[in-house]
Amino acid sequence: MITRIMMIGPGRLNDACCALSFDEFLSPVIDQTVIVSPLSSDNIQTTFSQFPHIDQSKLIFKKDSEFDLPGWDDNWYKQQGLKNSLLDSLDSDIVIQDCDVFYIKPWQYMQNGHPVFRTEDVWNDHHAVYEQAVKQLIGAGRISNESYVTEFMPYLKQDWNELKQKLGGDWQTAIKSVAPFDNTKWLSEYELLGIYKSVFDPDNYHYIKDQMPIFQHIEQLETLDWSNANVVKFKARPLKGMREQDAHRIIDYFKRITA
Repeated sequence: MITRIMMIGPGRLNDACCALSFDEFLSPVIDQTVIVSPLSSDNIQTTFSQFPHIDQSKLIFKKDSEFDLPGWDDNWYKQQGLKNSLLDSLDSDIVIQDCDVFYIKPWQYMQNGHPVFRTEDVWNDHHAVYEQAVKQLIGAGRISNESYVTEFMPYLKQDWNELKQKLGGDWQTAIKSVAPFDNTKWLSEYELLGIYKSVFDPDNYHYIKDQMPIFQHIEQLETLDWSNANVVKFKARPLKGMREQDAHRIIDYFKRITA
């Protein structure tokens, strides 16, 4: 079984409608999706019902208040703690998908039982901040100029269990011991998961760099060249936190050009 984890924060519901409307391109098939949000499940389902490509039969809803995360009050760290909590509690392999990314061409995120990670070149100072925290946690850093902060990551339950043991068995205590949860935003769950796998099990994963144009505003949608793109990524506002009509426009456009 494969379970997708998706966080939906206030203002990101329409983004998630886009992200969940293109599952036909994902392989293997997602068996269930756990939605974690402060929003009510009724609110989410009512919005989802306006988007016919979302299969609501596979959705499980959890409120973020259900999770025992004392001290993880800052939203940046809390959403990562929520993902780690689900990695820990779910008895399945996982796909973590943020609500600002989706595929528009077939994407096999597991190959021969091994995860395939999306990556991008290390390009900003924050990647170094993330790596330093990872070094403190697992005693190792990057083995190549790859960042795993690309908002879509498959992960094997076995790999999580082994990483947790590397962290001493108590991942919450290990992470909180690195530094205060302050505005430096030093924690990246994607970097921790990706760097650990690349260092300690390098023969059993793959990575690939995506092809996509820079998409920053809805008015660029029909003017950009998507012919070589395999993924769509919302880089910043106003696409992050988009309006419902913009979500429909985006979905309709990509359904049309990928038909």
